[in-house]
Formats: sequence, structure tokens, C-alpha cells
Amino acid sequence: MEEDLKSFARKLVGVVNTLAALGSSVYFVLVWLDRTPSVSPAFLALLGAGVLLLNVFRLLYFRAGRRREEEGPLLSHTQDGIVQVSREAVEAGLRNVGEALDEVTRLRVKVLTPGRKRTLVRAHYLAPEGVQILDLSSKLRRSLLTRFRELVSTEPDAKLEVEMVFEGFYGKARAAKPADPEPSPPAEAPAADAEPPPFTGPRYPIDLEGEENPS
Repeated sequence: MEEDLKSFARKLVGVVNTLAALGSSVYFVLVWLDRTPSVSPAFLALLGAGVLLLNVFRLLYFRAGRRREEEGPLLSHTQDGIVQVSREAVEAGLRNVGEALDEVTRLRVKVLTPGRKRTLVRAHYLAPEGVQILDLSSKLRRSLLTRFRELVSTEPDAKLEVEMVFEGFYGKARAAKPADPEPSPPAEAPAADAEPPPFTGPRYPIDLEGEENPS
């Protein structure tokens, strides 16, 4: 609905400006030809002021709409009611999940709300040399969509879009982390309270240390 109103306002202002420009051109041509139309100056002043005010209102309306697109919390619709989620928190969460990918060197995310039921996630990213951009864009898009739905619950008929902007190659691909070695089982320590073997008598021959043999 809001998008339709904006489109109608743009068309209306465009038509009025076109008619005002044509009317002014015709009026000045008639004055130049000494065929001044029988129109009072007050009417012309009122008409010009009306066109000027219409353009001023248009600028103010679209400037306010642009601020609403980039500022303010996002509305998360839950079963218990509406929860306001910080836009900065959502952007930080999306940036973290995107930069966690090995193929993404740097990511900048902006969440826009052009309409009440339309959300646009614009992602500007850099990647190292040798990365397949199309495959990376698809992978990054899926990660951002999944993470956004975890943070914000939109209405069933709401529209969520992700706009990918590749800004160039930067940095080197991160090396894969080596797999952690499996821990070896601990060695069994001898039992401290193990009982000595039972005594079964002396064992021969018996070595007598420190005694001299008889000559």
C-alpha cells in the first residue's frame, strides 16, 4: 500500500510539473507575441505557489520515507505480540555470520525497509582471489536469509529480499584448520593397593651380597 502511494505521488507531481512547465512556456510565448491572455496576475501567482508547495511536500515526504527505510527498529511478529529488534543488532549478526565464511574477506550489511511488508538486506562483500563469485553469492545469500529469520520473525505475507553487491577481490583465502588429533587413552596406572604375591619359601640359589667366599 505504501509503495502504491509513493508511486501515485511521483506520477502526480510529475504530471503537475509538466503541465506547469507547458503553461508557463505558452504564457511567455503569448506575452512575447503581444497577445497577453486575459488571466489575472493573482491567479498566476496562486497557481505558481501551489506547484511550488506541491514539490516541497513531495521532497519532505520522500526524505522522511528515506529516513524510515534506514532508521528505527525492526518489528518481529511473534505469537505473543510484536517485539522491536534493534536494526544495528540485526546488521551486526548478519555481518558476523557472513564473515564466518572462509571465502568472505569483508562484509558490510545494511537492512532497509522500503515498505511496511518489505525488507531489503543489502550486502557489500569482498572475497579473496580465485573464489567463484556466483557460488559464493548463493552461499552467502542463504546464510544471510537463515540468520535474519532467526533474528526477526516477519509477517507471513511479508517480502524479504537480499541484494548482493560484489566490490572486488581482497586478501588471501584462509587456510583450512587442521583436524584435532584424537586423544590417546590414558595409560593405566598400577594399583597402589595391590597385594604382594604369597610367600612360598626361599628360592635357590641364594645370592649373598657383601659376603666373601671361603678360601
